Amino acid sequence: MIDDVDEWGRRLIHRRKVECQGFLRADGLWDIEGRLSDSKTHPVTLAEGRTVTAGQTYHGMLIRLTLDDDFVVREVHVAMPDVPTSQCRGAMAGYQKLLGERIGPGFSRRIKELFGGVGGCVHLTELLLPIATTAFQTIPMARAMVAPRTPVDVEAYVNATGKLLNTCYALREDSLVAVFLKK
Repeated sequence: MIDDVDEWGRRLIHRRKVECQGFLRADGLWDIEGRLSDSKTHPVTLAEGRTVTAGQTYHGMLIRLTLDDDFVVREVHVAMPDVPTSQCRGAMAGYQKLLGERIGPGFSRRIKELFGGVGGCVHLTELLLPIATTAFQTIPMARAMVAPRTPVDVEAYVNATGKLLNTCYALREDSLVAVFLKK
């Protein structure tokens, strides 16, 4: 058992790691990849009798969405190398429903419609939200500043950030950031 106490007197019990990355592919499409892992600091016996040791991943999942410049899903890859039950992997095939969907306004509502309840795996579905925001952090800026391919690409970042006005507190219309976005 890992029994370390931190500087505030707390003992870690559960660790979830979420990591997302955005890649420009050689064919001009974008791979946005999210990984999720869960582990405990103590042994846990799972529903089917298998015991995971302290620190061992029991939720280990990956989703990779391949997007075009318009944020339309062109390919979906799902992997679940570490799952707590034999039933979990049955949800993987359903995520192909993302093909043709567009990441943009209403995307979180749409994924809840497609994968809410027994329609999907709660962990994979949760992972789609940071994947979506990673796509917005990756594609417009890279098109404009890192790998412009056309004159339209040079304006991709400005066009994308202009649509962010009033989407959060820092980007409210009367903020200093909004003045920059309106330029």
